[in-house]
Amino acid sequence: MIYVIGAGPAGLAAGLFLIEKGYDVKIFEENAAIKSTACAEGCDLSSLKLLPFDSTPYISKKVRGVKCIFGNKYFYVSMEGVVLNRQKWLEEMAKEFIERGGKIELNAKVKKLDDEYLYTNDDKIRYDICIGADGCRSVAKEYFGNKYEYKIGCQYEIEYDTSSMNFLELYFDKNYSTYYAWIFPKRSSINAGVIGKFAQLDKFLMDRGIEGKILKKQAGLIPCSLPSKLASKKIALIGDAAAITNPFSLGGIAPAIQAAKMLTENIENLEKYEKKLKAHPICSPILLKGKKAVEELNNEETKILFDCVHGKELSRMRARDFASLIFKPSLIIKAYYIAKALLHSLEWGW
Repeated sequence: MIYVIGAGPAGLAAGLFLIEKGYDVKIFEENAAIKSTACAEGCDLSSLKLLPFDSTPYISKKVRGVKCIFGNKYFYVSMEGVVLNRQKWLEEMAKEFIERGGKIELNAKVKKLDDEYLYTNDDKIRYDICIGADGCRSVAKEYFGNKYEYKIGCQYEIEYDTSSMNFLELYFDKNYSTYYAWIFPKRSSINAGVIGKFAQLDKFLMDRGIEGKILKKQAGLIPCSLPSKLASKKIALIGDAAAITNPFSLGGIAPAIQAAKMLTENIENLEKYEKKLKAHPICSPILLKGKKAVEELNNEETKILFDCVHGKELSRMRARDFASLIFKPSLIIKAYYIAKALLHSLEWGW
């Protein structure tokens, strides 16, 4: 029996991959029901299709790519992407996992684990393999003593007409966020958020003239560092518990799916899983370099960059577009790393 801690995207994805390969799997979930935590719900379609599960009915809206915006200027990158109804998606994945023979125990909080046992509520359970998919406050993470860097994201889901919205929108303006703000369209609502506080989100929405009924209010931690220790002979980490998010885009769904697939392929040798995952493009250092470049940009520099590329698609930009930056070498370097991280994210998982 393989035990998984946490029935979020990473835990359920791992469970489905493992069930497909014929393993017996049980998931411990601390909540009384399957529950979606704070998430902008965006994902590239290619990563979603890796799952041994039909996610199509739970796609709230398909998008054509990512639009990066500053003031009234923008550039964009093309991508087949989706915004999910994440709550329903998780519920149906859990249902299918059970129908295929998997087990989920709700109200089962794993308090600690050691080299032989995991401890849930009043039970002490011996395990052969344990997968920690229990999020940012992971008990499994503490077993390895891992420490990660986090950003705080705040988000509203707002009732909104999205009929003319076809992109995931990222807003780079230090007046609202030290990193970025976002608007992701769903079928009849938007996920609008910032890396920062709700006061900053309220100012962002007011300045954008966005109004509507708030359907949901959420906040959460987002890992934004690359994984450190991922596995021992019997324990492996995945998802937010392992800091397996894209540290540049801050997306977690696509990296979790890709990591779950790699974990299943190496379930008999968890240390090999760690080695392969760290060598995989979803853990590329270029993502951290892109993140650092965005963090270091000020609004004056951001305006200069957007003036250079307004209205253009990233893959079609050429060196001559940045000719005006010839005497700004530090800005050229930042633009290079941001562009590389964007293209890398679109290829390997948003």
